[in-house]
Amino acid sequence: MADEEDHVVEEVDVYLSKGLADKLYLFQYPVRPASMPYDDFEHLAARIKPKQKKVELELGLDTSNPNYSKSKGEQIAINVDGTAHGSSGRTYESNMMDKQVLSSTNTSTSTSRYAVGIFRDGELHLTPLQGIVQLRPSFSYLDKAENRGNRDKQDAEGESSQSEAEEEAKPVKVQFVRAESDHAKARRLASFQYHEQKLNEETWTDVIFCSKNDSQAHLERDNLFSQSNTNETSRFDIPPKEYLSMLVPESSEGVNTKPQMPSNVLSISQLKSMSITDQVLALLKNAKVLRFMQLQTILPGNPDPTAMLRALQQGAMLVQGSWVVKSEVLYPKDTCSPVSGVPAEILCRGRDYVMWRFTQSRCIVRKEVASITKLPSEDMKEILEQMARTKVNQGWEFAIEYDKEFVDQHSEVVQRQQMIWDAKYQQLSKVLKVPKGEGEKRTRKDSAAAAEVSPGQERTRHRSRSKSLSKDKSPVKQAQLVNNTHMNVQGKELSFNHGESSTSSGSIADNALPGSSGVRIKSEPPDVRIKKEPVDKPVPMETGEVQNSRLAANAHITNGPSHTQTSSMDSTNNDLLEAVRTFLRDKFQANCVLSISELRKMLLFRVSESRPDDVLNTGVSDRVMEECAIQSGATALPIPWPVNHSVDVDRRIYVSWQCGDASDKYRKVIMDMYQDKFKYRRNQFTEQFRTLVGSEPSTKAECDRIIKSMCVSKGGFWFLKGTTGS
Repeated sequence: MADEEDHVVEEVDVYLSKGLADKLYLFQYPVRPASMPYDDFEHLAARIKPKQKKVELELGLDTSNPNYSKSKGEQIAINVDGTAHGSSGRTYESNMMDKQVLSSTNTSTSTSRYAVGIFRDGELHLTPLQGIVQLRPSFSYLDKAENRGNRDKQDAEGESSQSEAEEEAKPVKVQFVRAESDHAKARRLASFQYHEQKLNEETWTDVIFCSKNDSQAHLERDNLFSQSNTNETSRFDIPPKEYLSMLVPESSEGVNTKPQMPSNVLSISQLKSMSITDQVLALLKNAKVLRFMQLQTILPGNPDPTAMLRALQQGAMLVQGSWVVKSEVLYPKDTCSPVSGVPAEILCRGRDYVMWRFTQSRCIVRKEVASITKLPSEDMKEILEQMARTKVNQGWEFAIEYDKEFVDQHSEVVQRQQMIWDAKYQQLSKVLKVPKGEGEKRTRKDSAAAAEVSPGQERTRHRSRSKSLSKDKSPVKQAQLVNNTHMNVQGKELSFNHGESSTSSGSIADNALPGSSGVRIKSEPPDVRIKKEPVDKPVPMETGEVQNSRLAANAHITNGPSHTQTSSMDSTNNDLLEAVRTFLRDKFQANCVLSISELRKMLLFRVSESRPDDVLNTGVSDRVMEECAIQSGATALPIPWPVNHSVDVDRRIYVSWQCGDASDKYRKVIMDMYQDKFKYRRNQFTEQFRTLVGSEPSTKAECDRIIKSMCVSKGGFWFLKGTTGS
């Protein structure tokens, strides 16, 4: 029986009438019983706001009805209009509450699926509804009574004050209103007060009310019938089910009427209907932070890891081995914060800076970040709660532990993400005006409590070890002892590294990232004087970790092994050599001219940020670095130093002039020039370009860029970078 078709009982022609399509409203009275309509009430006035679809009706009250309390009606009129009779602008002209106002509110129901139908002569005529409003009694007269009471009270206080002696005249301070910023304007436009003001700007339009039995109502009711006289109809050649879906399309409201799941939960059926990119993006939007292994477990089926990584890099950034959804995904362009009204562009910058800070440390302090981003406290708290949790005496800690497994297995992705972060930080530091050395200052602050030794112990320890060094004349023993010398000055752990007339100090922050050595290279504090004992022969620099029971919780950068160790290329690990060459190629790509001391500082900083198992932690001597620099394409430049050159600089200068672009030939000319002379005028460069190359750079700006990439200007002369000491 279920497969049998229903028999057609009757066919009815359906017409669509548009005579009242833009003017037809359905009135509902939710607080009025259907058995007690307002038809018998006197309708005094009617008005409408078409844009807001808001309606008001004024209905007269029967004051002669025995159920009407005249004393209450008179009291309400006095409270609203006062005791003065006959004044204009009164709400109740009869000095009694003789009317009530019905005010409408819009329903949340969409009117696109509703119409009014009239059946006549075997024809069904449908007219779409413009709006559905619900009318309820308005109590705005109570607000008027309260406002009038406040005014009367103020007037009474003003009269009493006039009888008293006038106060002395006081100077008036004139203030100029500051120009409204974009941030303040966005908050004002998103406020409820502004929204209410815009609604009140639309004026009321008076309309005429006609009862249902009025002749005018009959004429208007005729507009509900279609005025078309043609009987021609279009022939449908579509299946009944398709026609029914066209006639009654699926409503988006059906989705909203379903029980909603938590905001951070997605159903498997929803995920299966999406592509792999949309699946990853949907999960990131809800979770905010995810590990790669977590994502593999959540995604239905057996997703391809390569496709997952590709999708992750489109919608997320790598932070401590985990993936954090991009700020642009959470805050699309041309939107603003629902909390404070801050534009999305400012929110994205602030959130990106928070994410970058988490790439540098496990914990961050909210106050420090807020001072840079200048975001409101509500937005800052929301951003931090997305990716971190509070930790006592530490601030905000990243929500997920460091994912070492992912970092080890996908080194290429990690390196690519690091390059993206480097470029993003350069942009953020310019826009947010991040102070230089802000990261180093923060690390010194975090590491202040690494170890505590009393001031007396500090001085005694340093003095005793200095004496032992002075007594021992052996250079080998001196190097070994100095490399293991450390002390604590004002809560900072210092390591003394003897070699190449340089001393570096390092400390580990308590919140250093897992997988990194936690070592920060900092300049020597101004209040600490370190006595450098002379040695017979300089000891090559090594970068490595001192492993002993005393320093088990700290890592130090040593500045050279004993003479019993060799630093020759033959005995150096091939992986280490390749890592050094790769490191140097990256640095020379960004800086054409570098000295060995500058490269050493860069390497020390790299080691301080790397994992303990990084091959660079095994030690890199100056000799290995010099030979790897040459193998990386750099040239050791023999500069003719002046005899009276008193600036203390490292004279081992290396130049990499080959960058693979059209400017290589000009950089080669500059490099050759500095082998003959120590300083030049700018016009001397252009003359050599024309003589040796045959042409100058295309523009003056391009010429300046090439020169500045290798030289610095001082006193009207151009010096090779690294030769002036500044």
